[in-house]
Amino acid sequence: MFHSGIYILECISKYGAGTNYFYISKELLPKWACYIANAALIFVLYILIYAYISAAGSVIKEAAAIYGFEINLRLIFVVFTILLGASIWWSGIAASRLTSLFLFIKIILFILAFSGLFLIVKTDLLLKSPVGDSQLSLLPFVFIIIPYAITSFGYHGNVCSLYKLYHENERKVVKSCVIGCVLALILYFLWILGTMGNLPRTEFLTIINKGGNLDAFIESLYAVLSSPHIATFLLWFSISAVFCSFLGVAIGLFDYILASLSFKDNSSGRMKAALLCFIPPLVLCMLFPNGFLIAIAYAGMAACIWAIICPAVMALKVRERFPNAKFKVWGGKGLIYAVIAFGVVGIICQLLAQFNVLPIYR
Repeated sequence: MFHSGIYILECISKYGAGTNYFYISKELLPKWACYIANAALIFVLYILIYAYISAAGSVIKEAAAIYGFEINLRLIFVVFTILLGASIWWSGIAASRLTSLFLFIKIILFILAFSGLFLIVKTDLLLKSPVGDSQLSLLPFVFIIIPYAITSFGYHGNVCSLYKLYHENERKVVKSCVIGCVLALILYFLWILGTMGNLPRTEFLTIINKGGNLDAFIESLYAVLSSPHIATFLLWFSISAVFCSFLGVAIGLFDYILASLSFKDNSSGRMKAALLCFIPPLVLCMLFPNGFLIAIAYAGMAACIWAIICPAVMALKVRERFPNAKFKVWGGKGLIYAVIAFGVVGIICQLLAQFNVLPIYR
């Protein structure tokens, strides 16, 4: 996932800041492939914004309920979208700083929550199936995870924005992507260790039956944790994590719309881009408020097209067109073909899951 994102950087570095994914795909891919890639990109970014609005609404509603307040879920959707969307409309730098603030808060809350969770992790929950569980082997479930994992490392929509933000400095963009990927990997690993080491496996059936959203997950953790402080830190960590994810994806889609439709980078042009960016996923949330897990899975399959396969193919083309370019991702053609193969595997896994071929814990 890291290398497929850096392939996008390699391509846009040949055309300068302000270049977006649509432009490089139009230059480097056949016309039909360009349309498919950009349709997949738009679908992924919209569906992720929908997923994060849905998740934010559910977890904020859960937090309010814990503190004795009852708030309408759809009202949360609207207020959340307006507040964070306004920061992106106001300024890309302001939105980036707000993202950094939420990231800092998330890290602090993560340390507070998980330092307690790690002390009470039950290794049997991580390594063994429950007694009497007919689904004895955990290995077959690895394949169903792949589309979700792809989405979890899908920073690719921000590469063009980072290149513009860092004034065409490829080294800074690569450094930013490395730090982001490594930090995400560590946090995901610790999240799995801390949560799945405390939740009985059968409890996940309850979460799934409740819609699979974050509120159901937090509610289940509250039920099994003896320390209310750990549960509270975990709740607010989840909120800050959703805020970070929403801003990261929304900035990418906003910049894409601004550049692709040639809107002026002023208040009027940015308002048009903001309306196109946020109204469709907000309407979708109003109609289908609990679609977080389903949205993430579909986003993973589409991401295989635009964020993995197409960047690798474009890297092959750009090296043919600019053979003497200074910035080039290491690994040669072998790594490019490996990235393409990984994208194909991701699509196959999601298709098999759709037809109930892959094992799913039920």
